[in-house]
Amino acid sequence: MLFLLFRRLYAKHRSAIFNPLLLCIIVISTWLLTFDVNYHEFFQAAQPIHFFLEVAVVALAYPLYSQFRSIKHYFLPLVACSFAGVTSATLVAFLLCRLYTTDAQLSASLAALSVTTPITLLISESLGGMSAIAAIMVILVGIFGGIFGVTILTQLNVVHPQAKGIALGVSCHAIGTASALEYHPAAGAYASAAMTISAVVTAVWVPPFYRWLTMLL
Repeated sequence: MLFLLFRRLYAKHRSAIFNPLLLCIIVISTWLLTFDVNYHEFFQAAQPIHFFLEVAVVALAYPLYSQFRSIKHYFLPLVACSFAGVTSATLVAFLLCRLYTTDAQLSASLAALSVTTPITLLISESLGGMSAIAAIMVILVGIFGGIFGVTILTQLNVVHPQAKGIALGVSCHAIGTASALEYHPAAGAYASAAMTISAVVTAVWVPPFYRWLTMLL
């Protein structure tokens, strides 16, 4: 109900500050803190929404199916872009943690942020990270990309919707893909493809790559 209300507000004003997801997080967080609601009780009550979250992520495959004929010709470039994006995200996060001398647990928590939350949690836990921090960072990255991604890419003279979709799908996962879908159907299809490929790349590549970085540096 709250999301639908904010979505109507966003459709009317089309401003980044009226992003429905961002406003819902702010309002619900404020409500939980103001009334001192126990988080575990709140989480149990929200289990139906938690269940359908995974269903909603699967629904993002529809634009991929609708644009499959055009996407299949660019499969290898999509894999290359996804690999480059995932590797860059892990490398930058690792180097920043080393620069600011953070502990190993926090560094592991930030190793896999270019992918949907369930996969991030599994990878961060396998590397010895904190799942709560990993989840928060993934959501923040997704919201930032969903609000400002298209604008930033436009300012950087990225013209083609397909290119914008790939950038959002690789770096901002499901929230970025939803934003790309609202922007342009082709952008949404390529974002969905890039997000899916990035999930596979992250699961296979990030754990050994991160361990190699820790041994090297």
